[in-house]
Amino acid sequence: MATGRSTPATHAAARYRKLFAALRFPVREVEHLHEIEQKGESAETPLIAILGLILFLLPIFAVMLGLAFGAYYLAR
Repeated sequence: MATGRSTPATHAAARYRKLFAALRFPVREVEHLHEIEQKGESAETPLIAILGLILFLLPIFAVMLGLAFGAYYLAR
């Protein structure tokens, strides 16, 4: 077996590493923002807290709105 050739498995592994690294970047940013918020020393702390609350409540609101529209549609 040649050592310098790329096999499909090594190629796929490299692509998955790049993909997971790209997907991990926003998570690291959120963790950093969470650390800033917990310290409370930054001027951006209230904005971070408000945005975190909005991003937490937005999916709940969307699901509830969808259920309400679904119930309305079924009741017609």
